[in-house]
Amino acid sequence: MKTILSLAAVIALAGSASSQVLSEDFSTGVPPTGWVHVNNNAGLSVGWIFDSLFSRAWSEDEYGVGTADNTLVSPVFSLAGVSSTTLTFDSQLGWGAYLAVNGSGDGHNTMEISSDGGLTWTVAWDDVSPGSGSYPGISVDLSAFDGMAGLQLGIHFYGTYAQEWWVDNVVIDGGGAGLVYSTSGLVGGASATLTVSGATAGGGVLIGYSLTGAGPTNTPFGPVDMSNPITQLPVLTADGAGVASMTTMVPGRATGFTVYTQAADLTSSTLTNSLAEVVL
Repeated sequence: MKTILSLAAVIALAGSASSQVLSEDFSTGVPPTGWVHVNNNAGLSVGWIFDSLFSRAWSEDEYGVGTADNTLVSPVFSLAGVSSTTLTFDSQLGWGAYLAVNGSGDGHNTMEISSDGGLTWTVAWDDVSPGSGSYPGISVDLSAFDGMAGLQLGIHFYGTYAQEWWVDNVVIDGGGAGLVYSTSGLVGGASATLTVSGATAGGGVLIGYSLTGAGPTNTPFGPVDMSNPITQLPVLTADGAGVASMTTMVPGRATGFTVYTQAADLTSSTLTNSLAEVVL
């Protein structure tokens, strides 16, 4: 008898390519529920406040308070089982000349990660914006923290009557831009379409399949959900939008078999979600 994955298992595998672990738009105030405001100049600096006009976090250039040193600390989150993690957020900068990098002040806007409850922090992003303005959709690679648990994000403002900084739409997401593999038309004697989206534009994409089981099998890309022997299809090239697709004939004798299949982005060495589908 052929082995068929349960529906729950297939859904879990299909969702493994992208995993959002933190999302905050500050619409409920600052600090939002579960977050902590650490003010290292308490009593003088107000620190992070709520910008009620646009529902976002705001740290302004406070005159006469000395050096403002304030961090919004997120709830604890885990990156166990996720890969290619990214942080994205919207940023707006005022008085940008007073960032240290621009030479007129000592200001720093940083996104930091802690794995020890906030005792120590690693800077994942330091604002090097050339001047005042809006900088939407900033993306930060957090893959160095893939697989780790007990993490926190710190949104850290530092400056002596320096810059102003607004932050909104903070998202930490596993799976990078969302590497997703899908199939359609898996019918014996017909043409099936295999599609990978979210791949590296212009890069190679490799698709493999097995008829013998769900694995796992170790490969240079990591464990795949296929058992040997695994058949590799010709390498595809992703287009400018990161989509690679091919059409292939499904033998009529394959009807009723379960196909275990998965793909990999050769540029990033990242695996897609896996699929287990019965040929109709």
